[in-house]
Amino acid sequence: MRRSICFAATFLFYSYACWLASAALATDTDPNGASEDRVLVEIFEGLPNKASWDFSLSNPTDRYDTAAFGFVEVPHKYKPRGVRADRSEPFLIRATARVNIPEATWQILVRCRNASRLYLDDVQIAETPFHSIAASGHDRVRELDASLGPNIRPLRRGDSQRVCEIVGDGRSHTFRLEVIVGGRDHRPELGETSVSIGPPEGDFQLLSPEIEVPLTDARWLKYAAEQRREMAALNQRRRHEASAAEAEYWVGRHDLARRQLTELPSSPPPVYEGSLPVLNDIDRFLNVPLEAADDKPTSRSDDWQFLRRVTLDILGTFPTPDEVEQFFADASLSRRATWIDRLLASDGWADNWVGYWQDVLAENPNIVNPTLNNTGPFRWWIHESFLDNKPFDRFATELVRMEGSTYFGGPAGFALATENDVPTAAKAHIIGQAFLGLEMKCARCHDAPYHDFKQRDLFGLAAMFQRDAQTVPTTSTVPGGDEAVKSLLVAVTLKPGDRVAPQWSFAALVPDEVPEGVLQDPHDSRERAAALITSARNARFAQVIVNRLWRRYLGRGIVEPVDDWEHARPSHPELLDHLARELVTSGYDLKHVARLILNSHAYQRVPRGEDVLEPGQPYLFAAPIRRRLTAEQLVDSLFLAAGKPLDAGPMCIDIDGARPAKLSLNLGEPTRAWQFASLSNERDRPSLALPFTQPFVTLMEAFGWRSSRQDPRTVREDEATPLQPAVMANGSLTGRIVRLSDDSVWTSLAVQDQPLDELIRQVFVRLLTREPESAERRMFRELLEPGYAQRQRVGNLPQMARAPLRRGVVAWSNHLDPEASVVQAELELAVLQGDPPTSRLQADWRERMEDMIWTLVNSLEMVFVP
Repeated sequence: MRRSICFAATFLFYSYACWLASAALATDTDPNGASEDRVLVEIFEGLPNKASWDFSLSNPTDRYDTAAFGFVEVPHKYKPRGVRADRSEPFLIRATARVNIPEATWQILVRCRNASRLYLDDVQIAETPFHSIAASGHDRVRELDASLGPNIRPLRRGDSQRVCEIVGDGRSHTFRLEVIVGGRDHRPELGETSVSIGPPEGDFQLLSPEIEVPLTDARWLKYAAEQRREMAALNQRRRHEASAAEAEYWVGRHDLARRQLTELPSSPPPVYEGSLPVLNDIDRFLNVPLEAADDKPTSRSDDWQFLRRVTLDILGTFPTPDEVEQFFADASLSRRATWIDRLLASDGWADNWVGYWQDVLAENPNIVNPTLNNTGPFRWWIHESFLDNKPFDRFATELVRMEGSTYFGGPAGFALATENDVPTAAKAHIIGQAFLGLEMKCARCHDAPYHDFKQRDLFGLAAMFQRDAQTVPTTSTVPGGDEAVKSLLVAVTLKPGDRVAPQWSFAALVPDEVPEGVLQDPHDSRERAAALITSARNARFAQVIVNRLWRRYLGRGIVEPVDDWEHARPSHPELLDHLARELVTSGYDLKHVARLILNSHAYQRVPRGEDVLEPGQPYLFAAPIRRRLTAEQLVDSLFLAAGKPLDAGPMCIDIDGARPAKLSLNLGEPTRAWQFASLSNERDRPSLALPFTQPFVTLMEAFGWRSSRQDPRTVREDEATPLQPAVMANGSLTGRIVRLSDDSVWTSLAVQDQPLDELIRQVFVRLLTREPESAERRMFRELLEPGYAQRQRVGNLPQMARAPLRRGVVAWSNHLDPEASVVQAELELAVLQGDPPTSRLQADWRERMEDMIWTLVNSLEMVFVP
């Protein structure tokens, strides 16, 4: 540890500092804006890109306040359209606050990823150096620095620290921290930037005028999570503020869409007076053909089944015990509708949709050395869009515009397609399939043999996205030349080197006509394409989107396949038109359409298996088709039920920030399953493995999740495989869920003073969202009753935790050191061993309770939506 003692070991306040305090700090707020109860943070952009403090600051471009001198991220910058933008690099943050320093000698600890300077009453007292870690890979593996004491959180790799001493006088003084962030091909990351204070040879806590945060592992992690939640709320407000004018523009667009809709024929709900159940207009549309076919619907699901299904479908997780209690506490006849409204207002709506659109839009970031068709991580734009319930025509338009940040969460990340010689053609294929049901993949190399698309159609749309003529590359040919073309019975109507002008080739959907005032930039062909795709006169767009919702909730689309409408015919065209019109008239509000579907009797019926589907015959929806949980839903639900954090570690191998974003991404530490990505780079280099992340990827891939998404896909592989029960029964991830460790809800339940039947009931409610049947209760009572009264061990028992692990010491910068592979092997072994079991319970009884949980986790009921 590099330690510096400022001003010959002490900093005295009693001369110049006392005079400065009495003059400048006489009021509650000093000239720099520091307050007595919050830390003011200002951001300055436009710094020179060099390792120097030789610059002057202009006015701040952003400011906010926070509780303490501890920083893991700053608010995002947003463009006027509300998408993330990159700040100029490097930029500077200046944090200022007044803090009372009691009379004593104190140590001040400064930690930072890059250069920083700390001032006390305008006098510099500490400085950290500029980031200088080399990206060669040949650095040495070094242990995390914990030399300041046994309780302190070790200094993270890539950060530096300095310590100085001050003498307090019992008065408030102004602390100012200046930090240079990013620059010189380093990602703009803060690491674990902080200023802490503590007595000599004592423990540190974050410097703060408001809160007490000990600088320990557990408390820092909690504080960092609080900071990220605070930043998320601030970012949402900032998006709305930045895009206020854009939101008004879309209000006008939606008024126009409603007027345009009146020009198109409509399909009002039929008058239905039969005996089949009706909860809303959806049921009226479905009941007429059901009754004509004498196809009797299944009964309505019971309340337990409904609660589990609708919570999974909206939030992507099992309902918690508190949610179960709240649902059943409502005795009104409308409690299902009330519960749907409550769930739709939750942030989980966004988390549950991201994975779906990552597949559909082929979001494909790679954390190390991106290769073919890797994109930027635009997952955060997807999440923010659903978090804000962004109108879906605006969502599609922003994607087509491809503006904002490429590597840090803007839709410009969608534009990236590494090592692809015509990326706009790849994007045209994705957009056409996602929003219009046009499967144009074959048109990349030749006219589509089974679809009515020419090469020129795809390349014309690609040229609109490129905002210029698109040249046909040499790779857009059929291997084997003319003879191969003849044998394949395909036509090649473009040649390499041909230039295709921007053109809209889909007049059958909507003519190439955009009303006056719709285009904010009439000369932008990309914006024109977006306007034509999302036009209310283009009925296909709204129909494709509502059909996607319908399939996700009912298990089968009104049109199948949902992403290729060339030869498909809707089973219920009037219902499809009705739902599409509902989407448009609601201002393209997905939640509005979801609410209609979820409140229908059709959705709430008992499901059937896929064996009821007859090839070539329309499905009449007498019941939903039984669905399996998505991989993301399974992971998120299991960890929520067990009350454990994912603890997967950072989705980043360049943890010390030695490489630029175009070579190494930092996707953060996952808190939901959609935040994972490919770990493919570990195949050739064991030192690049992420042992704590791998079990998640292994389980999710077994259940259809794709770590690499080079091409778009709507429906994942969902066939049963031997790997699925194997990974559930024997995988290390399931072991973490089942284990009664000290951080597990199961342990908390097991040590409660309650009847055994109540313990069994609570486990069932958490895992299966129902109460146990009498036979199940009897079986598990027989398992757990022996020793139940004596299950708890007595005495002052320690909390069981893993021995300290060497996490966070291996990065790209040192992965060629042989010790890096040794460290990763140690971590992999620790992951396989799992969480240590609690010492509060007798081992024999604990293992039998783990057997009960394992049995429920491995039941078919666990992986299917009821």
